[in-house]
Amino acid sequence: MSTATIAITLFGIAFGLTQTRYSHVSRHFAMFLAAVAVNNAPEAFGRMVERMDAAYLNVIELVVWFPSSLALAPLFWLYVFSLTSPDDQRPVRIRRHLFLPGLAMLVGVLIAVTSDTASAFLDTDTETLPSGWSLGLLVILAVLQLAVFVQIPVYLVLIVRRLLRYRVMLRDVYSSTEAHELRWIYMIGGLGALFWLASVGIQFLVLDATRTTALALVFSVTSVVGLALVATTTLWGLRQRPPLLPDFDDTGQTDMTVTSQPAQPSEKYEKSALSAEASARIARKLRAAMEQDHLHRDPNLSLWTLARHVGASPNYVSQTFSEEIEASFFDFVNSYRIAEAKELLAKTDNTVLTITYEVGFNARSSFYNAFKRLTGETPTSYRKTLSHPAGLDDGPA
Repeated sequence: MSTATIAITLFGIAFGLTQTRYSHVSRHFAMFLAAVAVNNAPEAFGRMVERMDAAYLNVIELVVWFPSSLALAPLFWLYVFSLTSPDDQRPVRIRRHLFLPGLAMLVGVLIAVTSDTASAFLDTDTETLPSGWSLGLLVILAVLQLAVFVQIPVYLVLIVRRLLRYRVMLRDVYSSTEAHELRWIYMIGGLGALFWLASVGIQFLVLDATRTTALALVFSVTSVVGLALVATTTLWGLRQRPPLLPDFDDTGQTDMTVTSQPAQPSEKYEKSALSAEASARIARKLRAAMEQDHLHRDPNLSLWTLARHVGASPNYVSQTFSEEIEASFFDFVNSYRIAEAKELLAKTDNTVLTITYEVGFNARSSFYNAFKRLTGETPTSYRKTLSHPAGLDDGPA
């Protein structure tokens, strides 16, 4: 399992480092995969290291395996952060996220270079109790071992919070967000939680020497889940591009601004050169694009496509939505979709599913949610309340 895991991660690292587009995201993903590979190295080369002295083997595990274990969650968090950011942003105080793996590395190195410390508590045959410097390192090591099991759920919470904020940010640039919501990360999180539970189970079973069969079973399940977790993460991670960055094939304009932190319009655009008159002119063009050109019927409509259509920069269009129209791009487009859907429900006998696609939605569930949010009722109930729909005898439109 460990050998297969390393093979998968090495492929992912090589592929990620060769990417030129969105290279910052690929680099962060490669760093995470590298930590996974290092973490599996001791077991993958188990037969080789078994020939070494037990004390040296423990030192290798402390220097290689233990720090990489503490680096997995922060590095995956860094990848998710860069994937859901509008530019090459990094988390605030990134050193804070790397403190635990750095401390673990330092402790491992100190143990490795201090022979009396290593023999004090790494050599299982010695009866010497640690004291002084050795005792201090032992206490830090014990705390770090406990921190591994606390760290994973903490970062799972941070990732979920980041994804929820990211879903709100998507509404500033996409009229349909389903294809960009990175739901695969929730599956990765579920597998990660299962892996964490299995790892905790192993620690409890290790304390009871009589449960060797249960320990072997849980360890096997953990190995399988770990391999599935790495394979799934690599498969999906290599296919991703930052959705909040413009598609260069669609538009050459890259001056799009989407902030990852909530801000008031006056703060967000305080340095903008867009005048009130120009903003009102852009707003008229945006409404004309919906009312006359019916761009809302395009399920893949993005802010960059709309900006190109009205002949304005994405920055200015975004500012116009925020200050002049006072609605997100998502809500603005969907309001026209729902308005047309209401008209079709009243004047035609087209099915709800047909109307869903006609007005620009790419999923029935999205249509129902948007319709109920704006009207307070479902499309079916809205049609039933129309006792005499105008134009019903005209047939399908």
